[in-house]
Amino acid sequence: MTAPRISGFSHLAIVVTDLDAARSFYCDLLGFSELPRPDLGIPGMWLRVGDLQLHFIESDTMPIPGPGFPHFALHIASDRWDAVIEELRSSGASFLGEPSTRFDFGVAVRAAFLRDPAGNTVELTDVGPLPG
Repeated sequence: MTAPRISGFSHLAIVVTDLDAARSFYCDLLGFSELPRPDLGIPGMWLRVGDLQLHFIESDTMPIPGPGFPHFALHIASDRWDAVIEELRSSGASFLGEPSTRFDFGVAVRAAFLRDPAGNTVELTDVGPLPG
C-alpha cells in the first residue's frame, strides 16, 4: 500500500449570508483573527484558527443542507473545555442543546454544537488534531 498523498487540511471554506455577522461571530465571540485575502472577485474573508485557516464566501442564499448533519468541528483543549464553554455562554452563545460526552474508539469525547449567523452548524470538541 502506498502512502497517502494528502497530509492534512489546508483550509475549509463555508458560505455565509452576512460577512459582517460572520466576522463578529468568529472573530469577536470565538477569537479567530483575520488574514489578508486576495481579491478573488467575490466577497469573502479568511481567518486564522490556530495553525489552520477557515475561508468564507458571501452569498445571498445558503446551500441546501444535505444528509449526514453537515458541520465542521473546532478543537478546544481538554484542560480548557469547561472554561471556554462557560466563556461562550457568558458571551451569549446559543448552543443547540447541552454539551455532551460520547465515546470514540473507547476515548471520552466532549462535544457542543452551535450555529453561526448564516446557519452553519459548528461543533466544538476536545478531539484534537490527529498525531503525525
